[in-house]
Amino acid sequence: MNPDEGRETASLVTEAATVVNDTTDNVTSQVMGVEWVGPDYDAFTEEWNSFLAGPLQALSEAYRNKGDELTKHADQQDETSNAV
Repeated sequence: MNPDEGRETASLVTEAATVVNDTTDNVTSQVMGVEWVGPDYDAFTEEWNSFLAGPLQALSEAYRNKGDELTKHADQQDETSNAV
């Protein structure tokens, strides 16, 4: 691995995590801010929180983890290359 390319890719993956997280937060704010009262709203927001926002937050965390993993591999490559 070229460590610089690995770190650049890690940065892009981590940035994707931020975009997903920020977008989810923004949409969640909009969903929760709708002036709508009643069981349909309750069901809608429950579905949003359970089936949409949760998996999107998990996706964001997965991106972050993969970005960290790429950075770790780039650091290990540097260590290996410098040891030779």
